[in-house]
Amino acid sequence: MKVSVHINYRKLEEICQADGEYVICDDYNDEIEIDPADVVLDFQDLEYLIDEYLDDVLKIMNKKYRNEIQKLLEKVTV
Repeated sequence: MKVSVHINYRKLEEICQADGEYVICDDYNDEIEIDPADVVLDFQDLEYLIDEYLDDVLKIMNKKYRNEIQKLLEKVTV
């Protein structure tokens, strides 16, 4: 899953220290608000979701789209 996150530079100044050559930061423990519209699922995420929730998805599809699914299956099997 890819999400663009902006961390305030002041927060980084609080948790990071530079020793001249490297920058070392402690763990960042803060809440970050993410708009669901900004989340992008990649193929691997979709595979995981399908594997995890396939039974639930099929139950919903069977309940709400039974007639449409039946018509599509009839076209495919003919």
